[in-house]
Amino acid sequence: MSAQMHSVPAEFSNAVIVDNYDLAFDPGDKLNGSLYFCTLRGTTANHAENWIAPLRADGLWSDTPHKSVPDEQRQAYKDGLIFVAAIAYRAGPEHVVIARFDHPKFPSDTKRWEAWVDFLDARHERAR
Repeated sequence: MSAQMHSVPAEFSNAVIVDNYDLAFDPGDKLNGSLYFCTLRGTTANHAENWIAPLRADGLWSDTPHKSVPDEQRQAYKDGLIFVAAIAYRAGPEHVVIARFDHPKFPSDTKRWEAWVDFLDARHERAR
């Protein structure tokens, strides 16, 4: 991946997030429905887990191992999710993103999203 690919996109959308990031989600906590922790495609699973572990320790992510959106389901995610918000945080020379979507079956929870944002804002610098 070129250095250009590591820059934060000017705008986020379903396509930008689903096409450029690996999306991890919490299958064990309904309050985390349609909230995703996103790492640049091709980074290791440990990269996501290193960021998720502190959320878990603070009670903002269940003890259930995170799941990732498989490549064959990316188009369905782009088509079925309604983009709400995304925030990028610095992660060394790269960045990670938390993303909030809505879905008819899995609406996102505003208070849980705000808790994620507050938690990460207190510990990490926003990438833009």
